Amino acid sequence: MSGGWAPWRAMLPVWLPAVLLCLASMAVYGWLSSESLGREALLRTRVAELEAKLEQLKQIRQSAADERQLVSNLESGLERLQVEVFGSLDDRLTGILRSVGTATHDAGLRVGRYSYSAEEIKDLDLSRFGIQFTVAGEYAQVRRMLAALQASPEFLVVNRIGFSGEEGATTRELQIGVRLSTYLGDAASDTLRELTESADTGGPAEAATAVPAAGAATDGTSDG
Repeated sequence: MSGGWAPWRAMLPVWLPAVLLCLASMAVYGWLSSESLGREALLRTRVAELEAKLEQLKQIRQSAADERQLVSNLESGLERLQVEVFGSLDDRLTGILRSVGTATHDAGLRVGRYSYSAEEIKDLDLSRFGIQFTVAGEYAQVRRMLAALQASPEFLVVNRIGFSGEEGATTRELQIGVRLSTYLGDAASDTLRELTESADTGGPAEAATAVPAAGAATDGTSDG
């Protein structure tokens, strides 16, 4: 037995370092392999997290783009309303009076007196322009007038209608007071002053002359 190990013992300085070196290499390889696998797993986890965050950022970016487009559309709509619907009194007065005159004339109503007013609405940066007038006619005619006003291309709001008539009267005719209003980007104080001053003197409002002769706005006189 001892004779069998004698050559190995004699060669100990040769094979022992080789064995130790092999064992050390295996240990180093194992350590490096385990560390590499750990790093790979960590990197994969990190990449997955970054990809998830990237997807969230894409969604946020798309949402921001959609919101910007929505804001742009709203701004365009508001600008269109400001220019086309809520324009200045000078630009819209003729159309407003023509719409009122056509509605009353087509309904067959007799028009009485007109008066005008304006009120600034600071919260909306607009002005409310009011038209008050009286007409005489039957209920069916009033309904036709209201339907025509609602179908008008001008933005007109019927604020108040007051009916009056004599009890036991022989006719079905009513005296009706109507108050309309619209909103303006600019009340045009000079034009409004001309309307009210013309009303004070009892003469026809200057702007009403732009309404066709068939319109009721030229048939009545304005008062303050």
